[in-house]
Amino acid sequence: MSLYLTVEVRHDPAHMTSPPYKMLMNWCSANNIPLVTGWMLYVYNENPVRAVLTVIDLDEQGEWIWPEGADAPSTHEVTYTCTSLPPLSGYIVRGGSTAP
Repeated sequence: MSLYLTVEVRHDPAHMTSPPYKMLMNWCSANNIPLVTGWMLYVYNENPVRAVLTVIDLDEQGEWIWPEGADAPSTHEVTYTCTSLPPLSGYIVRGGSTAP
């Protein structure tokens, strides 16, 4: 298994405006991956292409569950089989810039 892409999913719409991130969102949409529900996305260059999304766990009110003292919300993994590799590779960080 060869890791092709790692994405720290962005949740602030202002940080989703760069052309590369828009390409990623389009690729996720075409492969039925609900990127906005995730915390991290890992794409593997396998045959078939495999993507693993760490999905954020929600409480009864739809709020993220943050375990006490944790740096990240509680998550679980969902695996997707994809039709192709995404149009970008490497590591996309979460954060305040609009550039991935």
